[in-house]
Amino acid sequence: MTEPTIRKSVYLKADPQTVWDHLTRADLLGKWFHRADQDLREGADFTLSNVADGDRMCWGRVEEMQPIHYMRWSFTVGPLNGEMTTVEWRLEPAIGGSRLSLEHSGLPQDAEGFGLVLALDKGWHGFLLNLHEQ
Repeated sequence: MTEPTIRKSVYLKADPQTVWDHLTRADLLGKWFHRADQDLREGADFTLSNVADGDRMCWGRVEEMQPIHYMRWSFTVGPLNGEMTTVEWRLEPAIGGSRLSLEHSGLPQDAEGFGLVLALDKGWHGFLLNLHEQ
């Protein structure tokens, strides 16, 4: 059995710099994902909060940044009880825009945690679709 890893890719009608800004700028993250407490930068902790009520949704640390191509986070949500996972973002130019890829690894590997894997998979799908509207 393989470790559960969520992989998603979307094509966006925006140049890589614009997409990168939506991944890293606090004022833009809340438009498609969750509101950030500050712009994301390498080596810095971050907290993302629910836009509707301000509740903390997820948090972690930006482990690596290669602007406008790659970013890696340590990442957790409440149901993970402090266990960190890894989210990697890859961004590349495409004809007419950009291709953004996400890989979320280090997820629960037991039957009990599979519901969380399903919820995260559905959440990432919806959030990446939100980028089409930006």
